[in-house]
Amino acid sequence: MTFVSEENAKPGFAFYFHEIHPECPKSCQLFTTCQGNVTSHKVYEVVEVLKRKLECPKKFHEQPMVLVRLREPDVKVSMHNRDIYEGSIVKFSPIHCDHEECKFIDQCDPNSLLIQTTQKVKILQVIEKIKQCPRDLALSVVKIEKK
Repeated sequence: MTFVSEENAKPGFAFYFHEIHPECPKSCQLFTTCQGNVTSHKVYEVVEVLKRKLECPKKFHEQPMVLVRLREPDVKVSMHNRDIYEGSIVKFSPIHCDHEECKFIDQCDPNSLLIQTTQKVKILQVIEKIKQCPRDLALSVVKIEKK
């Protein structure tokens, strides 16, 4: 759980937590909930908005802050069909492609904020086979979990 601005307090809102605000003292009564229980350099998604709303005691935030429940968002990537076995743990390797018009470009070469090259992942589910790869590769979109 953490606090986000009132305008961003909605299920599905995703954000990158860069790092703890350097001027926020650990002695602040809200530090643990606001910044202490999220990890730097990770992406989070709001899954539930709670009723607690308050102002930042240090005035680092201009809007009222709302307490929310978070999770790391599902990561969906494209992988070569030969590498896909549900439940297996593999090293992720993006499929670099310059076909910007392809609807799967974000899954083939996902943002490094979501997943790092050579990061170990568990394949949770095959979502769909890619039938029209512009490079004629045999690929599928899969849901993964970072290890």
